[in-house]
Amino acid sequence: MQKFRRIIYRNWKIMLSRVFAMVTRYRILAIGSLPRMLSIFYWPSVQILLWGFFSNYLLSVNSSPTNNAISFLLSAIILWDILFRGQLGLSMTFFEEIWSRNLCHLLITPLRNSELILSLIITSFLRAFLGLLPAILIANYFFEFHLFEMGFYLILFFFNLILMGWSIGLIVCGLVIRYGQSFEELAWAFIFILLPFSCVYYPLDILPEQIQLFCKILPPVYVFEGMREILINNFFSLNLFFKALFLNSIYFFLSILIFNNMLNKAKINGQLFNFGE
Repeated sequence: MQKFRRIIYRNWKIMLSRVFAMVTRYRILAIGSLPRMLSIFYWPSVQILLWGFFSNYLLSVNSSPTNNAISFLLSAIILWDILFRGQLGLSMTFFEEIWSRNLCHLLITPLRNSELILSLIITSFLRAFLGLLPAILIANYFFEFHLFEMGFYLILFFFNLILMGWSIGLIVCGLVIRYGQSFEELAWAFIFILLPFSCVYYPLDILPEQIQLFCKILPPVYVFEGMREILINNFFSLNLFFKALFLNSIYFFLSILIFNNMLNKAKINGQLFNFGE
C-alpha cells in the first residue's frame, strides 16, 4: 500500500509540474507582449464605460427612469464577459501554439492531453479574472455599481459561465485541429451566435415559444435568469443554478471527449505538421 501511494504521489507530482510549466510558458508569453496584455484588460473596461454612460444618458432623458436599469445592464455585461473571456482565453492560448508552429513539437513531448487541457483551463481562468477586475472597479467608481454585493452567489455565476466558456473553447479547438485553421473564426463567431438566445439583457419569457425551447438547453439562460432574480427579488434560485450546472457538466464532458478525439486522430494522421503560417 505504501508503495502504491508513492507511485500515485509521484505521478501527480509529474503531472502538476508539467501543467505548471505550461501555465508559466503562457504567462511569460502574455507578460512579454504589450498587445497581449492590452487585449486582456481593455475590452471589458471599454464595454463597461460605453454602456454605463449610455445607460446614464437614457435615464436622464427618460421621464420615468428605473433605478435598477444600470445595475441590470452592467451585471449582464460583466457576467457575459466571463463567458466570453473564458472561451476566448482558452481558444487564443491554444491558437498561440498553432501560430508559432509549436503545436507539433509540444505534442511529441510526454505532455498528456489532460495536462494540456488543464493548463489551457488555468490560463483561461487567469486571463478572465485579470480582465474583469479593472472592469468591476471602473463600474464601482463611475456608476456606483457594486457587483461584489452578490457575495457568494457571484462565485456560483462565475463558475457556471466560465465552465460553459471552456466547453465552447475546447470544441472550437477540436474543430480547428480536425478541419484546419479556417475554423479559427468560430472562436469569435460561435459565442455571438449564442448571445441572442442566452437571455443576457432580457428575460426568457419575452421570446417566442419556439425559440424558448432551444434557449432552455443553454446554461447561460439560467445564469442570467438567476441574476435578474437576485436583482429584482433579492432571492437566489437553487433550481436555476442546478439546471445550469447540470447542462454545463454534460457539455463540458462532451467537449473534453471531442477535443481528445480530434487531437488523437490528428496525431495518428500526421495532421499536426500542417499547422502554422
